[in-house]
Amino acid sequence: MHGNARTHAIVRKRVIDWYDKNGRKFPWRSTTDPYQILIAEMLLRRTTASAVSRVFNDFMSNFDSPKKLAQASETTIAQFLKSLGLQSVRAMHLKKTALIILKEYDGEIPNSHANLQALPGVGSYTASAVMNFAFRESVSLVDGNVIHFISRVYGIRFAGPTDIKAWEFMSRVGGQQDARLYWGIIDLVATICLKKNPRCSLCPLSGICDWFSKSGTTSKAT
Repeated sequence: MHGNARTHAIVRKRVIDWYDKNGRKFPWRSTTDPYQILIAEMLLRRTTASAVSRVFNDFMSNFDSPKKLAQASETTIAQFLKSLGLQSVRAMHLKKTALIILKEYDGEIPNSHANLQALPGVGSYTASAVMNFAFRESVSLVDGNVIHFISRVYGIRFAGPTDIKAWEFMSRVGGQQDARLYWGIIDLVATICLKKNPRCSLCPLSGICDWFSKSGTTSKAT
């Protein structure tokens, strides 16, 4: 399938419409608070949204500001993150980031991509996610879910989430970025566009999907 402007517009609309009806509900999706979104995106690295949702509210109630997070010990922080794995590394990054936010930004989350990306444990994707979801900046987002989505729907393969060409492609797909587009892609990959046994009959994009048209699949609805 060619990635032209008309196709991108159809993809955006269908994904967003599907998300509005079927998207998963997580606490960090119902806020524009930069601190909460930064914490959520840092926790979401190398784990699932469902796993993070089980610890997020408790974590935020105990560390509801960069100051409280900076004042806590790494051991205390890690105790709240045991179920996510890598809790020691996560705790180290969270505490270091909180300290930098206090010292260099007066306790406010920086609103530039470069400053966000420089924080410990915050890569390009996390910085872009905060810019999009908290500061409503129109920047593209690419992670493993997006790479999978592009390869399936468009039949275009990129080297991976760090491939600059993938980011350029998503800047065209995204248009004026809407958080629901990315959340919709994430949820479609998690629940419908599965790597094994995709549920194509439930997908809003099956009619224009490159993989579906070439697979001849009669994929399952359950």
